Amino acid sequence: MKKLLRFTLYYILGIIGILFISAIPALFQSSQMINFSLYFEQLIELIKTIIQPENWTYYYLDRELSMLSFLMDPYLYSMRIFIGALCLGFGLAFLLAILTMFLPSALKQLIKRVVGFLESIPDLMVAFILQLFVVTIYQHTDILLMKFATLGEERIYLAPIVVLSFLPMVSLYRVLLLLLDEEMTKPYVELARSKGLREHFIIVNHVLRNSMKSLFYQSKIIVWTTLSSLFVVEYIFNISGISSFIMTDFRPIVLAIVLIMIFTPLFLIYQGIEVFIFNEKYYSTTIHLKRKNNVKQKQVKTKEIQQYKPKLSLTSFKKQLIRLFKNFFQYLKNPKFIIGFTVITGLVIISFVHTLFNDNPVQQYVLVYDDAGKLVSNTPHPPSKYVPMGSDYLGYSIKDQLLTGAKYTIIFAASISLLRLIFGFLFAIPYNFFINDRWRRWIKKWVDGFHYLPLTVISVVILSSYLMGGVTGFSNSLTERILIQGIILTILVVPLVTVLIGNEMNLILEKEFITGARVLGASRKQLIKRHIMPHLGAKLGVIFGQQFIQVLLLMIHLGLFQLFLGGTSVMFDQFYRAPAHSVTFEWSGLISNAREALMTEHYWIVVPVLLAFMMVIIAMQLCIEGIQEVQQARIGVRSRRVRWKNRNKQKQDNSNTNQTLKPEHFHFY
Repeated sequence: MKKLLRFTLYYILGIIGILFISAIPALFQSSQMINFSLYFEQLIELIKTIIQPENWTYYYLDRELSMLSFLMDPYLYSMRIFIGALCLGFGLAFLLAILTMFLPSALKQLIKRVVGFLESIPDLMVAFILQLFVVTIYQHTDILLMKFATLGEERIYLAPIVVLSFLPMVSLYRVLLLLLDEEMTKPYVELARSKGLREHFIIVNHVLRNSMKSLFYQSKIIVWTTLSSLFVVEYIFNISGISSFIMTDFRPIVLAIVLIMIFTPLFLIYQGIEVFIFNEKYYSTTIHLKRKNNVKQKQVKTKEIQQYKPKLSLTSFKKQLIRLFKNFFQYLKNPKFIIGFTVITGLVIISFVHTLFNDNPVQQYVLVYDDAGKLVSNTPHPPSKYVPMGSDYLGYSIKDQLLTGAKYTIIFAASISLLRLIFGFLFAIPYNFFINDRWRRWIKKWVDGFHYLPLTVISVVILSSYLMGGVTGFSNSLTERILIQGIILTILVVPLVTVLIGNEMNLILEKEFITGARVLGASRKQLIKRHIMPHLGAKLGVIFGQQFIQVLLLMIHLGLFQLFLGGTSVMFDQFYRAPAHSVTFEWSGLISNAREALMTEHYWIVVPVLLAFMMVIIAMQLCIEGIQEVQQARIGVRSRRVRWKNRNKQKQDNSNTNQTLKPEHFHFY
């Protein structure tokens, strides 16, 4: 009964969080930058409406319809695609991971490299490759493998499921390989081998089973990212799923009901397994250690311990700054980190140089003529010697947009990632040190519900009214639009980052050296500064890199829905609406016409920017791997290259000692 009550309260917490999120668009619907009074009015009105199901109405073609009955059919259509993609992706990931475990170690390392590259491919690129493959097969064999667009009431399943399954397949495959490799080092595996059990029996019946719990928790992140990709796939393939109906009615009640419909089945599965099957012990030993050590801290305070307190002075600040630079230079010694860092910073520098040394950084070509005055091309211009890399539908050079927009794209993604990290770290301190276990458990479960909400849909609904320009332009300045977009994309993920960093802190706090420091009288400030930060610093770098990649993918998704950094400029005349473009020419502005470019085979508009995004993502992945390798070297774990060198040296030494002894090798005195 207690489990059922706890499960119900967790669900209610999730619904409350959805209501708060659904009312956020009201913050930006007035002339003020942020209007909190209007937000709370909309929130109260939403609560009144949500408790009255007879008021759940949807406006469609000037008709007022029952929301649940009208949205149920597109919702089920979307869920079939989503569940089919998860089943296909997870099934292939399990099969491939088990087969990979029987391969030689050198081949496994090569596969891991390939998987790391595949993770950097955006879902748009997967859709492009699939379409190109289907069209090529059809042109040569007259066989249409699958349909990749819908007309009218027609429905397709195979193409969107295949595209959507790519992300969960690659992500789960990588995670499962890491878990299986880690589990294979456990003592029970050696014991099973010593008893004569076969390798495949050990992997399937023991190693895989013991990895399932960790895999279950890791899959939440995969499901969360797949949810956002679902709405992107629906847009690309022109599917009349649930996302298309959210975009036509932005009222808070519509967003709330749709999010609840998406949230409920995923919550029932994941939280049901956690509460009723895993039966987790939510009370950790960290708080109890704190309470026990608080008494000892007062007794052990001595003059020696008093000298342990850090002094706030300019000298100590300089020392901290010097230590920070020393740690950074240690990462610069790692080849992977230096390659990734050089690529990212090099793109930013080249972008600034291009903008500073060109009066018109982005050239616009309307009609292109050759030297003889003959018309060569009209918009969109294909790549040629007159327009290198071609142009978009408005005639803006693709090359110039990539060079000009690199600084905006990379700096904005880095800024959002840094803000998420800073606020997540600051909130993680009271989350771990000042909140008891009971309240922390409730906060964790409330935040955990965000894994079942599509971040792309929430961002699109919130930002649409603020970033989309009208006939008269924008009602706010460029700085205000960038600032608001940054605040929203930061706030939506800060709770998840806070819990993530809090969990990492909690793991460090459970170490024995932390207990010893507490017994010796270390304060919270000293624990954070001298004990937690040296161990947490590298993990914060990894989290920053992960958030950076996530922001880039989110910018791609927002670009599909014509929401660009700094605002979306749309020009109108009496009969024509020109294609939208970004006022800053950041990279996601080239994504807005992706569907039209794929359908009309204007591939040069989309492919270069997708390759640019992939290059930056791969560079950040190299930085993350470099940080992890440096951290492993600090704790004594040698890299594979060092182990290979030592192994070759040992073989050489052994070969020298095993040489045939000759008489001249002996000396008599």
